[in-house]
Order: sequence, then structure tokens, then C-alpha cells
Amino acid sequence: MLPSVREERSRHFRLALRTGIPVALFIFLLAYAVFFREEPVSLTPQNVALAAAMLFAVVYFVYFSMELARKETLLDRVTEGYHYESFLERVRRRRPQSLAAIQLANLREINETFGVARADKMLKSLTLLLGEELLGRWDREGCIGRKTGAELLLALKVDPPVLQKALEEFTHAHEQIDGIDVEYHYAVIHNNEQDPEQTLDRLRDLLVRREVEKNDSYPVNVTADARRIGDEERLILESLKRGDLHLHFRPLLNLRTGVAEIYEVGVRMQTLEGAKILPKAFLPVINRNNLGESYDLLIVEKLLEISSLVDPKIAFSFNLSPFSLRKEAFLDQMLQRIEKSGVQPHRCIVELYERRKYHRMEEYARFLKRLRSRGVRICLDNFGAQNASMEYVRELSFDMIQFDREYTRELDNGKTLPILKSFVSMAHEMGSLCVAKWVDDSRKTRLLKEIGVDYIQGYAAGKVLDEEELIRAYNPLEKGDG
Repeated sequence: MLPSVREERSRHFRLALRTGIPVALFIFLLAYAVFFREEPVSLTPQNVALAAAMLFAVVYFVYFSMELARKETLLDRVTEGYHYESFLERVRRRRPQSLAAIQLANLREINETFGVARADKMLKSLTLLLGEELLGRWDREGCIGRKTGAELLLALKVDPPVLQKALEEFTHAHEQIDGIDVEYHYAVIHNNEQDPEQTLDRLRDLLVRREVEKNDSYPVNVTADARRIGDEERLILESLKRGDLHLHFRPLLNLRTGVAEIYEVGVRMQTLEGAKILPKAFLPVINRNNLGESYDLLIVEKLLEISSLVDPKIAFSFNLSPFSLRKEAFLDQMLQRIEKSGVQPHRCIVELYERRKYHRMEEYARFLKRLRSRGVRICLDNFGAQNASMEYVRELSFDMIQFDREYTRELDNGKTLPILKSFVSMAHEMGSLCVAKWVDDSRKTRLLKEIGVDYIQGYAAGKVLDEEELIRAYNPLEKGDG
């Protein structure tokens, strides 16, 4: 039995006692008045009114207690673990060594395929398994809770490396639950003596980072120190306040002209000491603190400043959050900055990447059309990855399409090249230029050129430049000084 269920039953028993004692007292007094008094009870209006009032008071008290038990339950109704507020309260009391989050990465697909009822049953089974195999083995008084539909939380008095190893074994052992294939993300955090709610927010950031890193070639550390993450968050917010961004520029080589005329922008934050912070670390913090629009406008301002210093033939491709692009006020500020800078809008290429289809596509199309009508170009990024790119191609217009890097990595498997060729043909018919990413040798460059790819990005396209190198290469005055 889960500790949450055991505690809930104990709470219900105490509530039953609190309810039963006054009921028993009422029954005793009523029995005494009817059966043990020497004079008979007469049904006078006063006695009838008194009895009715007593009965109403008891019934109302019982009803109130039952309603209180229902509303103030400790349990999440689907999993029977603790709901988030109860979980948080127990973390504050117990101060566990480790907190963990385990997320079902494919819960949406499970809901769509098997239905919500079966998905909820599977979530309950998962919670029971976690209770049996983790709490039962390491900490019988530990807690399991749920914050969102896809995310379960654990709090145990166990060393973080032990919990990480246990989660690794658990996820490998239970890749299928109740006949349903399950995909997991998980993360562990320790040093939780500060505000537990803040610690859980940082644990959520680790999950986001885990999702970003899952396709990277290096191992992912899923255990982190809450204090270190707190220090990192402070540095991120300070860097954003100072506007301290460090940009680097990947050339996009035009395969027809052999000239790099577009540069894709990568962004890192920079601390006062000069240390670089990667997007996978700072973006979750920025989004959680509702600073996404400020960050995106800072990128626009920085790029407009650099654009004014380099050859006007050079354009920049950069990513902005779709949440910003879907806000009228953000578009107003962005377009005002472009107009004020004097930079030609076509030199700004906004990269769009969406994991899931936005539910108000007509409104989204109107926002993007407004940008394109002012000369800003729109690029669909990571086309062909596990995202909503095909739906977006059908419903929106794009100036450029960047194919997911997996197509370039797997160019030699016999099937990828024909598929990519058909995508290129489709893009050209819709009036879009094509970009292949992560191209690292001349042979791949030749194959991509043969199927009609317009631009390549990667080692074969040229060296990645920092801001100073870019300005030296494309600023006429800098060249003259040289």
C-alpha cells in the first residue's frame, strides 16, 4: 500500500471519530430523554421543534464532515499518490535527501491511442510499481506525488546516485505497463534545504534539459545539486538583466554561388567572469520566470546592431520562441525595432520550431503573414523531426525550410536520399529554399547539391565565427584597417 493511501485512510478514521462522537452523544441524549425519563415525552410543539433542530444539526454535521473529507483529500484522484500540495507539505516536513521527477514523454500519444481512462489506469499502475520497487526497497516512508498529467514526483531519504541508479533500472525494466509502451524522462536533485517549491521548479527545468539533450552524443547527467542550480539561475537572470549575450554564427553556404550569405545565429549567455551558459540551461529558467519575450527582443536588438556593422548582403537566421511570435504586442515591438534600425527586414530570418501543432492556426498564420508582409523571412526549422513540421508546411507559408540533422547523418542508408530529394522538390514547388544541416564533407555536399538543396550548414560550409570575427570579415572599415 502506498504511504499516501495509508495516511489518507488514517485521516479518514480520525475524521470518522470526530464525526461519530457527537452522533453517539446525540443518540445517547435522545435515548435518555425517551426511555429513561420517568415522565413520558409529549409531542408538544416545543419538543418537536427541539428534536428536529437536533436532527438537522447532526445530519448537517455529518454532511459537512463528509464534504470536508472529499475536498481536503491528500490523494491525487488518478494515481492515489499525493496531489502536489500534499506532496510539497510532506517534503517540507521530512526534508528528504533526494527529489526526483519521472515523466511520461509519450502520454499524449497514449491518451490519443488508448483513451484517457486506460491511460489513467496505466498511471496508477506506474505509481504502484514505483511504490513497491523504490519506496519498498529504499524508504518506506517516502512520498510519491503528481504535479501534472505526465509527471510523477518522488521524495526519498536516499543518496542521489542510488536513486538515479534505481530509476535507471526501473525505466529499463518497465518499458511497457499494462500492455502500453512507455517512454520516460527522469531527473534527480539534492541539497533540498532551501524552499522545496523552488527546488521542484528546478527539477522541472532538469527534465526540460533532459528532453533537449536526449539526442546528443554525450552522456546526460540526470542528477544535479539544487544549490548549484540556484546559483546558476541567479547568474542567468543577472546576465539577462545586463543583456549579456554571446553570439556565434554558423555559415549557410549557397551551393549555387559558393558564397556564405546567411549566418545562423547561436546564443549563449555570459557571466561577469566570462563563463558561457548554454541554452539548454538558461531557456527553462527564462521561460519559468516569464521572461521569454524580453529575451527574444534582446536577441533581435543585438542582431540588428550587428547587422548595421556588416555587409548588407549578409542575412541572419535566428530562433525566436513561438510563444512570443503569437503575441501582437511582441510583433509590434520587434517590427518597430527593425524599422528604427534601418536594417533591411529581409536580412532577418526567423526560425520557427514547434513540437506540436498550435490549436489556433488561422491566428498564427495571420501573425506570420504580418511579419512576411514587412519583409521578414520565415524559416521552418528541423523539418522531418518528431514534431508538427508536416502540418505546418500544409497550412503556413515559409521562405526557407531546414531539414532535420538526422537526414544528413543517415544520408548513406539507401532510403534517406530519395526521401530528402522528394522533400526538396516539394519545398521548391511551394516556393521555399532548402537547407541541409550538419554537412561535414565534400561528398555529402555533392550529393545534396545534385538533389537540389540550396544551402548547407556544417563543417563543409565553413568555420563558425564569433561576433568579433564576423565583423572583421564583413565590415568594410575593419577590412580597410587590416
